[in-house]
Amino acid sequence: MMSESSRFTEDILTTARGKAESLVREAEAEAQRASEEAKLAISKDVETLIRNARADADAVKRRQISEARHRSKIREQQQKDVVMQEVLVEVKKRSLEFTLNETRYIPLLSRLIETGIRELGVNAATIHLNEADLKRVSALAVEKELKSLSERVKIEWSREPIAASGGAIISSSDGRVRIVSTLDQRLEALEPKLLIEAGKTLFGE
Repeated sequence: MMSESSRFTEDILTTARGKAESLVREAEAEAQRASEEAKLAISKDVETLIRNARADADAVKRRQISEARHRSKIREQQQKDVVMQEVLVEVKKRSLEFTLNETRYIPLLSRLIETGIRELGVNAATIHLNEADLKRVSALAVEKELKSLSERVKIEWSREPIAASGGAIISSSDGRVRIVSTLDQRLEALEPKLLIEAGKTLFGE
């Protein structure tokens, strides 16, 4: 038979075990709650990281697409520039070929000279030609085209060649005033309009 002291001790131990088990259960429940909260927090952090990563990836993608389009436009413009330069080269080539056809070139050369003389507004003018024209263009043929003008203006022909593909430079007798009426100057003046027209025809711009 259990003594009173033994029973008292057993009651204390039973109570203690109960409290211990309760504390353990509470601790386990708290640990479970902490674990769930940690998982939830980690999940939110992961979702935030994923969203940020996707946003960064989208930004990188948009930037790459923008840069690719920009590079494409640059290459396209460079290719267009090459084509337009080829057009100008071809125009200059045709211009040189035109000067070889005296039947067509002499009247044009005469008009260029006449325009220059009228712009000078002098009684005596000196005509400067390039080296090729000095050798093959007849001064008489040009003066014949300028008959009405040459009767009123004294025309002299310089023997010093100019650097030009065709046309002439017309100067006053003292050389102080001169009018550049060369094919190069005319082509240079027409170049902007020529490029616009060529762009419209070739690229629809």
